[in-house]
Amino acid sequence: MNFFMTILSVLAFSIVVLVLYNVLKPYLLKVKINKWIILGLALIIFFVPMIIWPTMPRAVANYAIPGVFVFLVLWFMDLSGFMKRRNVSTSNYTSTNTKKSKKNDVVIRPKAKPNRVKNNINDKK
Repeated sequence: MNFFMTILSVLAFSIVVLVLYNVLKPYLLKVKINKWIILGLALIIFFVPMIIWPTMPRAVANYAIPGVFVFLVLWFMDLSGFMKRRNVSTSNYTSTNTKKSKKNDVVIRPKAKPNRVKNNINDKK
């Protein structure tokens, strides 16, 4: 039963952190900050509290610090474009947002030249 409760608490913790990150993501991405600063903060949050406060309460050690760490790592991954670089297209699926398809959709039309009509009328007289 204890093992089941541990798995359930980890699952609930993961869901809460991911939902919180996805809710705050539009506001975080507006902040212009270097991705390496975010990674440095994540590493500091991961190592420093254990050294400074060895008798920390269990709730802080199990939920608060890992939550902030995961939040900062997700932010770092988002800033570095980790998910954008992934190529999902396979041979069965075609991507509609490729540069080639956008170039093929462009139709070049000649520009209307109004002075030509005036010149042709004057030449016939």
